[in-house]
This record gives sequence, C-alpha cells and structure tokens, in this order.
Amino acid sequence: MVAATPNADAAGPLSAEHLNQVSDARRRAKKILRAAGVAWFSGWSMAVFAVLTLAFAFLSDWSAWAIGIGLGACAANELRGGAMLRRMDPRGARVLGWNQVFLAVLIVAYAIWSLYSAIHNPPMATLMQGTGDPQLDAMVKELSTVVTWALYGTMAVVGLVVPGLTAMYYFTRRALVTAFRRETPTWILELMRRG
Repeated sequence: MVAATPNADAAGPLSAEHLNQVSDARRRAKKILRAAGVAWFSGWSMAVFAVLTLAFAFLSDWSAWAIGIGLGACAANELRGGAMLRRMDPRGARVLGWNQVFLAVLIVAYAIWSLYSAIHNPPMATLMQGTGDPQLDAMVKELSTVVTWALYGTMAVVGLVVPGLTAMYYFTRRALVTAFRRETPTWILELMRRG
C-alpha cells in the first residue's frame, strides 16, 4: 500500500493570483469595514442608552419616552446600515448618514425642549423657597439660568456637530463601496458577503 503524498493541489483550490486578489480586496475594504465597525459600536451604544432612558422614563415626562423610542429606532437603523456596509451594499452608507441626521434632530429637539421646560419651570425655584436675602436669591436664580443655558446649549451644539460630522463620514463611504464593487471580482464579493 502506497502512502498518500502531499501534492500541489493540497494547498487549496485558489491560485497565488487568486490569493493576491483576495488580499488586495481586503486592503481596499478596510475603510468600508471600519465604517461598519463604527456603526456597530454606535448602534449598540445607542441601544444601551435607549434601554436606560426607557427604564427611567416612568419617573419623567413624555419627552423621556420619545427620546428612548427615538434612540431605539436610531440604534436599529445604525446596526442595519452597518450590516449593509459589511455586505458591501452602497445603500448602507445612505441609511447610516440619514440616521445620523435624524439623531442630530432628536438631540437638538430634546435640548431645546429641556431648555424651554427649565426656563418656564426653574428647578432651583421649586426646590428652594428662598433664603430671605433678595440679593442671594437673585444670584442663585441668575446662576441657575446661566447653568441651564450652558448645559442645554452645549448639548444642542454637540448634538448637531458630532452626528453631523458622522453623517458626512458615512455619506462618503457610498463612493468607496461603489468603487469597491466595480473593481472587485464577483466571486470575491460573494466570499466577503458570506465570510
């Protein structure tokens, strides 16, 4: 009986050229897959905040429910768009970009609503009956107003800038995915989708 000896076919069905094509495709896909990773992290982060917001919404007003539900929808869309990018679907970039625009609108609307609520129902005034010193009471009221404006103003600006820049980042991935699909052999695209 003759023992089986390894031959050239034992290395696998792919030639050196095929392996080079796969390696090149992986290198070109890095920016796209990085964006999919950002979406994965962002989506799960939003999901955690949505659950926490909804868990404590019964202690708050209707705005907490709206924010929790909105964050949950954003989380689902972020995860869906990231999965589309991993499958090299160019629509994923658009889904992610518009999702960030919606997130920005949600954050800014919450900041404006919270600012309006705080100004028309100052929490410090309801917690503190007054010290009896008009100057101190005026100073506390002024400080409360400044802190309220600073807090919700900062929230609105950050809520506009960060999702806005992230939306631009995602929108630019569409061209990368389109170019990747055009320049990559179909069998490699299928391999990446399955892998």
